[in-house]
Amino acid sequence: MRLKRRTRIFALLLAAAMMIPLAGCGSSNDDSSEGGYKDTITIAHWEEPTTLDPQAQGKMSCGAVTTQIYDTLVMLDENKQPVPCLAERWEQIDDTTFRFYLRDDVKFHNGDPLTAEDVRYTIERACSNPGSSSTFITFDPENTKVIDDLTVEIKLKTPDASIFDTLNSQRGGIVCKRAVEEMGEDAFGRSPVGTGPYKLTDWVTGTELDLTANEDYWNGTAKTPNLVYKIITESASRVVEMETGGADLCLNVLASEVNRLQGTEGVSVEMGPGYQYTTITFNMQDPVLSDIRVRQALVYAIDREAIVKAVYGETATVADSIMPTTLLGAKTYDPNLYDVDKAKELLAEAGYQDGLTINFVVQPLEEMQRITEAVQNMWKQIGVTTNVSTSEVAAYLAQGNTLQVGIRNGSASDPASTLIIYDSAFGDRLNSNNDELDAMLAHAKTLYNAEERAAAYNEICDYLWEARWSIPIAFKSTIYAVSDKVEGFEFDAMNYLKMENITVAN
Repeated sequence: MRLKRRTRIFALLLAAAMMIPLAGCGSSNDDSSEGGYKDTITIAHWEEPTTLDPQAQGKMSCGAVTTQIYDTLVMLDENKQPVPCLAERWEQIDDTTFRFYLRDDVKFHNGDPLTAEDVRYTIERACSNPGSSSTFITFDPENTKVIDDLTVEIKLKTPDASIFDTLNSQRGGIVCKRAVEEMGEDAFGRSPVGTGPYKLTDWVTGTELDLTANEDYWNGTAKTPNLVYKIITESASRVVEMETGGADLCLNVLASEVNRLQGTEGVSVEMGPGYQYTTITFNMQDPVLSDIRVRQALVYAIDREAIVKAVYGETATVADSIMPTTLLGAKTYDPNLYDVDKAKELLAEAGYQDGLTINFVVQPLEEMQRITEAVQNMWKQIGVTTNVSTSEVAAYLAQGNTLQVGIRNGSASDPASTLIIYDSAFGDRLNSNNDELDAMLAHAKTLYNAEERAAAYNEICDYLWEARWSIPIAFKSTIYAVSDKVEGFEFDAMNYLKMENITVAN
């Protein structure tokens, strides 16, 4: 019998914080249908996915669901080393050639067997889809080839030390070629066909997504037959679901709700270091923000410590690096730069002694809106007026990526994936156009030696910290609310829980 938990906040060591659970691809699942367990796990989900196509997604809310539907070629263990998943083994032929040997007992949800052609096709579309092309920028789809039905050779354009992290990512989920081609891209995003432990059975827009266990799953049938993701955008409403027993798990819990959940009978708060970061981004092609003195002034006008305390409480730390310090190559700095007088002086030097108006775009998320309000008030002290507009990322990009300032919530387990937002090929929000930085980022990815790679990312951190392309605000803990009836829960730093080994007692 499981001990009753009241509140258990993980004090994870660095290695544990970097762990990606291997339940989906590293261990068999036993049948736990007996013993008085529910046949459905209900999850309070913070945001409706925009798509369930792994190569078209770009948000954690999508990945939280697609991780149940798709498998990847490899997984990463607690030491960030690749372990088998759909590929049972592999070999590195040279710096740009990797050969993967697939399992012979894998079927897609539609009954089609997994083949090397499905893998080749997935790589090809990952390189061309705007949702994943920047992540797969070093992959060479034209020269990636099928050796036989169960062997695929993946080619890279240049050496890439992050290849296994990319293949393990949610954008690396292997799709069924026949299903995509017959259904079309948009329809596939609503009715996905993967090889994962669960398959989508219903999607009621704005309400919920229903998943059912894949009985032919190569790694054993999931312990709980059904998953229901309730779409509840209001954080207080998600808390109510946990309080009333309407949900068994709550994802992406906000810091403002932690105290209330800690006092809820029968509910535990599970929290630990992750890879999540929040940063204010500057559009580097904007004529006003291209002046480093303006960017410096905006940095000095912000009291990061006050913002983090007000918005996140004890669930985040003030960002003291360009990327989360859980990552290889992160270099720390003194983040206490708040100096209103210096900010005014720099603004005057840039020719804005009479003030300045900035356009700030923010997603319709409570956390981002609270940060924006605080920043708006702080910038007002130095004569900067902030016009705030609310927009989803897709709509923002459709406007031409011309708005000046934004906020990014990101999460990635490799420095290359985290810093990709500063690459010119990425576009989104920062709108980079710097050849020197592009070259630094590209070079760092080619280094297979960990020490050399860390040194290269140290240098990039120095460059970006001084250039003020962004204002790192917070490194956030990953927070879940979990019913005490839940068994088999394993903390995941990325918010991508593997659900196939979880059960809920009646």
